[in-house]
Amino acid sequence: MRLFKQLCSFLCICISLAAVVAASLCVTNSHHAYFYLLDIFTLPVLSATLVVTLAFYWARQTWAGHIGVLAVLMGLWALAPQAFITQKPADKSVPPVRLMFANLYIMNKTPEHLKIWIDKEKPDIIANVENFRITAENLTPLLKSQYPYQYRDCDAVVYSRYPIAGDRHGKTRYSFDQVDIQTPQGLLHVAIVHLCQPTPLDHTCQVSQTTRLRTDLRPEQNARTVIVGDFNSDLSAYLLQDFAREHNFRPLAAPTGTWPALLPGVFRIAIDNAFAGSGLSLQRRKVGPDNGSDHRPIVIDIYPAKLTPSSQAS
Repeated sequence: MRLFKQLCSFLCICISLAAVVAASLCVTNSHHAYFYLLDIFTLPVLSATLVVTLAFYWARQTWAGHIGVLAVLMGLWALAPQAFITQKPADKSVPPVRLMFANLYIMNKTPEHLKIWIDKEKPDIIANVENFRITAENLTPLLKSQYPYQYRDCDAVVYSRYPIAGDRHGKTRYSFDQVDIQTPQGLLHVAIVHLCQPTPLDHTCQVSQTTRLRTDLRPEQNARTVIVGDFNSDLSAYLLQDFAREHNFRPLAAPTGTWPALLPGVFRIAIDNAFAGSGLSLQRRKVGPDNGSDHRPIVIDIYPAKLTPSSQAS
């Protein structure tokens, strides 16, 4: 019996040490391709570590529990880039442009349920991906009177209260669309992105797609560009951090996740995200209710960035 207890304690400590190693890989953002899936799924790893650590304390495996606490703290540190990002000061002397993004999900039987939240939030622009026949039949007719301007390409749809001045899409294996919308704030460039789902057999697919995204965006428009989409990655992952830093886009903090939709907010992964160019400031991110998709929608307010004395001088 004593030998069994010692073996059990040893195994518990090994599990906690493995959690520490996993958390350290998430913290370091090592840019190693084989660790990218772990980087994306920092939140599930953290959640599992927390549950196991509590179980260790309940089973009186004190040393394993203490090591587990260290792993939990490291996991929280790894998630910090997702939840604690500041936007530029917003110029709130002008009304915001409100934008809603939703992945409606190819198997969604009730996409029209999104209309309930649309009526509540009253967005000026709605960008959706994974729109198919049932969406065109059940949701689009409900929006026609409120949003007279529409853009559609493959499974991406944009509804707008304001004129859509131009559009284009990426000729590639990932979903990329960009529309130019004439808003009261001036011309706004809205890019809609839907990256692939990394798998153990195709864990590098997002590398090529983010590389293509860099070339599809127009640098001269970036300051007035908002990027929204289903990135199949949260903001703690190195690819999105590198992209934002290299192209002067600022991600909007996402403390509440969007996928899977059925889970409570703290356990959902924030894979539906928004980025602002240097001339814009994103505020008031909200996650919407379940509408039949596996994703929750998000809504954001777009303001001009407040000019600082240094930027005015330049």
